[in-house]
Parts: sequence; C-alpha cells; structure tokens
Amino acid sequence: MISKFNWGYIFLKKNPFDLTPPVDSEQVIWAGMEGVKRQFDEIFKVAVSDSATQVVLNRGLYGGGKTHAAIYFASDKYLSSIPTSETPIHQINICAPKDPGKPAEDFYIDILDTLGMSYVHKIIRESVCQLSEAEAMKLLQTVLGSEELARAFWLFGTENTGEKQALLRAYFLEGCTRTELRKLGIARNISKSQDRFRVLAGVLQCLIGLNPSQEKSQHSRVCLWVDEIEDLIYLTSSQFRIVTQGLRDLIDRLPNFFTLFLNMTLADPEAYEEFNVILGGALLDRITDVIYFPELDLNEAVEYVSELINHPQYRDKSLLPEGLPETYPFDLTALEMLLEDLENKTPRNINKRCRNAIYAAFSDGHFEIGKSIIDSAYVMKLEQIELDREV
Repeated sequence: MISKFNWGYIFLKKNPFDLTPPVDSEQVIWAGMEGVKRQFDEIFKVAVSDSATQVVLNRGLYGGGKTHAAIYFASDKYLSSIPTSETPIHQINICAPKDPGKPAEDFYIDILDTLGMSYVHKIIRESVCQLSEAEAMKLLQTVLGSEELARAFWLFGTENTGEKQALLRAYFLEGCTRTELRKLGIARNISKSQDRFRVLAGVLQCLIGLNPSQEKSQHSRVCLWVDEIEDLIYLTSSQFRIVTQGLRDLIDRLPNFFTLFLNMTLADPEAYEEFNVILGGALLDRITDVIYFPELDLNEAVEYVSELINHPQYRDKSLLPEGLPETYPFDLTALEMLLEDLENKTPRNINKRCRNAIYAAFSDGHFEIGKSIIDSAYVMKLEQIELDREV
C-alpha cells in the first residue's frame, strides 16, 4: 500500500484534473476540443492580418472551457505561435460587473486596475510624446469626443511633477475637488458613465497606437475578454443597458485593431433568446464571430483525457512502462465507463469525474506502482455520489 495522493506512483508529475484553470497563463495547456481551437486560431490569424475590429461571442455550458480559453489564448507561448504576425497583441481579461450599485464604474475600475495606473501612464506618455500637442489633442479628441478629456490625457502623458501626477492619477480613478481641477486646468471630473467608456477607449487607443495610419506595423492589437457576461441578467434593465451601450460605444470608438471577446454561459439553449434582449440589437449587430463550446461526445472526452494526462507538463511519457495504456491510470474501457453516463461532458465535469475516481483509488490503497490500474471492475465498485462529489 502507498501513501495517499502520490501522483508519482501513477507516473504523473501532479494532478492534471484541476477544476479551475491556473492564474498564470503560461501554465495553461489546451487538450482536445480541436474544433474550438481551430476557430480561435482563425480569429487570431485575421486579427494580425487585418486592421478591422472584431467582436466575438463565446457561448456554451458552465465548465465548457470559456474562461480557460481566455487565459490560454493570452499566453506568450500561444501568441508567439501565430504565423506572419506583424502586430503585437495585448490582452486584458476582466469579468462582467456583478454589483448592481455602479456597474459602469466597476467595469471602468476593473480595466484600469488590471492594466495598473503606472502602465496606463506609460502608454499614454509614449503615445502623446511622439506628437505635438496640437496633433495629440486632435487625435485624442477624435477618440474621446471631448476636449476636456483629451486635455487630461495630454497632461497625464506630459506632466512629470510629483504633485500634478498624483492629482491626475486621482482624477482618472476617483475624481478631484474643484480646487484640484483648477490647479490642473481641467474643467470637470469623469462623472458620467459615458465618460468612463470614453476614457477606456482613449486608454486602449493609446495602447493600440495614436498613429493615424492603418499600417499594421505601426499599431498593436488590443484584445479585451469580458468573462461571465451572463451575470448582466441580474442587473436591472437600466443598469445592464449602461454596460451594453458602453460596450457598443467602445467598439465604435475603436474601429481598428481591437478585438472584444464576450464569454457567455447558458444553462439551457432557451436562455439565449432572453440574453439577446439584454445585449440589445445594436451590440448583437456588431458581433463578427460566434464560437460555441459544445458538450463533448464520448470519443472526444476520451481524447481530451488522454491528451491532458500525456502533456509534458503532467507526464514524462518516456517513464511510462511498456504495456501500460496512454490512458493510464485508467484502462480504456474503464475510462469510457466513467464518462459514458456523465451528464454534460464538459471539461470541468470530465476533470471532476476523473479526479474523483483517482482520489478514491488513492484512498483505497488501490495503486501499487506499475501494477494496478483503474479497470472496469473497479469503476463498477465506485458509487455515483463518490464520482460526482465537489471536493
């Protein structure tokens, strides 16, 4: 008998069946689901070869892999694999606002916090310092639709004194007093929801590049992923319209080198119609691509497990003894039995079912190094409640 949860005894470096993706995008791998990956590959190929803005709706069941995709496709290892890429890609991942109090403000702060105000200052400075004041103000005003906001961007990018920098930082995050506004030479605060989405458009445009040309080599592409967009359903109509109208405004102010991904979880297909009402026709009309994360069939589920456990991050295949199947610690029949009656064969549910079966075998002392395997007889001993428990 061996000690519990010693993954080395089943020729794994660590548990491959996590229920949530790692925070570090470089640790996220892609297994199975080749059809979904091909669609993303195509979207990113278009993103680096064409200047037009994209709006992509990703939809599917809970645990289907949408959040995983947002993290995986932000990784340097993936972005560096895109062929013929002249355009650097910057990715920003946030969740849709959940607090019904101030959804537009929460959305705004989430993006600025994700970027970090020091980085926001850096990208604005690098953009405006390449231009004269008149040129920068003209370009910024075109994006922002406001002379006062354009002035604030110019000052933030060129003002280097400690006090004014601190005031400008506060101006963008929480606002200034009238005395502080006079000291900065700015007439008003960022007070309206529309203002916040204008400022976000300005920040993202500076990250894209203020150069007025459409040359790909002169710009970066910004990809904004908004996860859990279905949570807008818990806001009142006046609150979710602020967010969806703001997203529409953001798309329109960034007609080039911008990709917006919206991740939407639907418990059942009928909910899609209800969600169409929330997104609104104006935003739906701007969607350029829809990627559906389907439930896997049995063969796809087995392929997913096999690719996952044999990834170099989890297993050195050269150490797997001859005669053991690639699905080890499962034999193929047992793995099919585990997954065949699984309701909603999503990656999360598959991970949970496989993890729990292995945990049960560890707890039972079932494994002996290189000798024991989870076979059909052992699967038949496991109770449904044990296979589907959450912890």
